[in-house]
Amino acid sequence: MDHTIVTFDEASFRLVPVYKRVWFLKGKKPKGVFFWSNKKSNILGALIDGKTFYYKWHEYLNNLTFLGFLKGFIKQLPKGKYVFILDNARYHKSSTIMKYFKNLEKADIKIEFIPPYSPELNPTETCWKIIRQNVTNSTYFQSIETMQMKINSYLADHNFDLNPSNYLCR
Repeated sequence: MDHTIVTFDEASFRLVPVYKRVWFLKGKKPKGVFFWSNKKSNILGALIDGKTFYYKWHEYLNNLTFLGFLKGFIKQLPKGKYVFILDNARYHKSSTIMKYFKNLEKADIKIEFIPPYSPELNPTETCWKIIRQNVTNSTYFQSIETMQMKINSYLADHNFDLNPSNYLCR
């Protein structure tokens, strides 16, 4: 195939730790830090051919932040033919974004939407799962900034090796 596949997705990371199962001595109870917080950070991500991950943190997710993300992402892309695959988030299909997508078709960028309620078809979802497993699960962070720094550090050192066709051909 002469097109490069780029999958897009978004995620939220909450400050409250999600505890995973752990081994512990029989008869003893593991102790964990418990606190409640509604603070979260949102991230938009684009996975290029299942390998290169481009992302930006945002306070809010809406059509304007997504449009800014797209423009920044496309600026750094090398020339070539691309297929952008998106889920059906409301702001992915807003009139502002659809107008922008119409202009992209002239630049050898095709847009496709995965069927509704099928996150298993998007390899970027697996990226969020890997990040949660290796960085945020069972981890207490003092602040949103600390959590973002840990995730940024992980992504700087980690290379994904996902094959988009394994997700899209189910």
